[in-house]
Amino acid sequence: MKSSRIMKIFEQYVRKYDMNNVNIKSRYFHSLKVMEIAKELATGLGIFTEEEIAVVELASLFHEIGNFSKTPNYRIDEEDDEVTEKTLDILFTKGLIRDITKDTTYDSIIQIAIFGCYKNGFPRGIDEKTRHICAIVKDAHNLDSFRLFVNYPYVDTRISSYPNSIVYNDFKKFKTIHNKVCENNSDSVLALLSKMYSFNYKYSYYLLKQNAYVAKLFDMLTFENDDIEKFFKQLTMVLNNYIDKRIGAIYA
Repeated sequence: MKSSRIMKIFEQYVRKYDMNNVNIKSRYFHSLKVMEIAKELATGLGIFTEEEIAVVELASLFHEIGNFSKTPNYRIDEEDDEVTEKTLDILFTKGLIRDITKDTTYDSIIQIAIFGCYKNGFPRGIDEKTRHICAIVKDAHNLDSFRLFVNYPYVDTRISSYPNSIVYNDFKKFKTIHNKVCENNSDSVLALLSKMYSFNYKYSYYLLKQNAYVAKLFDMLTFENDDIEKFFKQLTMVLNNYIDKRIGAIYA
C-alpha cells in the first residue's frame, strides 16, 4: 500500500464533483487536512510501520467519502451513521479500496476506524494498534472541525441567547454534545467546542492551541448584549485552562 496510490485514487474519485460548491470544496480540504493531521499523530507515536502509517492515511483521507455528492444538500458539519454507511459501501461493497490495494490485510482495521469516527469510545476486543488508529482518525477529524468552522462558518455566529440547560450542563461535565440537542446558536457553538473533550492525545490539544482555534472562533461571534459576551469570555478562559492541563497530560 503506497501513499501516492492512496492520493491518486482519492483525486480521481472526487474529480467528478463540483469544487465550486462550498460543501464539496470544504469536504475535499477537510479530507486532506484530516489525513495530514492523522499522519502527523501516527508518526509521532513511533509505534507504526511505514505500511501501517499508509493505512492511517487511507482511513483518514477516505473517512467521509460518502459525503461527496453531485447534488450536495448536507450541512458542512453533518455527522451521522448514514454518512458512515455510504463511506463503507463505496469503499468495500462497491470496491473502491481494491483500486488502491488488492491486499485485504487491513480491511477490518480501516472499517473499524471509519465506523468509530463519530462514536464515543472504542470497540471491545481490538488490539492496541487498532485502538490507536481509531483514536488518531477520530482526533484528526474532530480537530479539523475547528478549522472548518473558521474557514466555512456553518452555523450562525450571531449569539442572542444563552445555551439551553441540557447543552450547558453536559458542557460543564466535559461531555461531547450532539447537534441533535442543539436549539440555538449558542448550543451549536458549544457543541463544536465540546469536540475537544474527546481528544485522545495531548498533541491534539497542542495543535488546537497552536492554531488558536478557540480565540479565532470567539472572534467570529457577535453578541446581542454584554452579559452574553461576558458569559462566553468566561467560557474561553475555562477552556484555555483546560487545554493547558491536557497538554500537560500524557493522554487525554
